Formats: sequence, structure tokens, C-alpha cells
Amino acid sequence: MCSRSWIVLPAVAAVTMALTLGLCAALAPDPGALAQHYQLRLCEERLPRVQTLLRADPRFANVDVGMNSSPGGLTVGGFVETPDDLFRLMRAIAAEQLPVPVSWKVYVTAEQIGR
Repeated sequence: MCSRSWIVLPAVAAVTMALTLGLCAALAPDPGALAQHYQLRLCEERLPRVQTLLRADPRFANVDVGMNSSPGGLTVGGFVETPDDLFRLMRAIAAEQLPVPVSWKVYVTAEQIGR
């Protein structure tokens, strides 16, 4: 039996190592989920500042900002009167230097009704 121990012990060690690595992989958090959680926390921190910025300017009364959970960023949506208002809105939000992606769904009403 001693002559076979040189085969059995490494085999037991290999199986133990494989099971340990498999267990660690199963219990380890998903790096993508951790990144998304971090992005959502950044959004939660920055959202009140952007909302205050929008409320401060009457040109942006019909614009809302919210969290976008799938890419982990902010979504700016709504309507402004002129292309200049849209430019000012984009410039104001860019000045905040947000560390998260910003999705835009803002429409210019003057163009929609043919002004």
C-alpha cells in the first residue's frame, strides 16, 4: 500500500484543490455586479446636485433626471424650448463633471411645432 501512496496523495491533493477553487469561484462576487453597484452609488450621490441644478433654471422646468440602473448612469429626459436651451442644459450638466455615463432623451419643442 505504501508503494501506491505516491499516486493517491497527489490525487487527493488535486481533488481537494479543485473543489476549493470551485467553491471560491462560486462564492466570489461577480466583478460586473460590483462595478454596477459602485456606479449606482455614484449616481445616488450626484443625483441631488443635478436635480438642484435643473430646478434653479426655469428653462429646464420640463426636464427630469433619474438613475439608469442597467448601465449605472443618469438619464436626462424631457423638453426644452429652443436648441440654445438644450445646449445650455448639456453644458451645465457637463460642468458638473459627473463620473457616470449620462443618457440624453431631451427634445426641443420649437423644432417639433415648426418654429
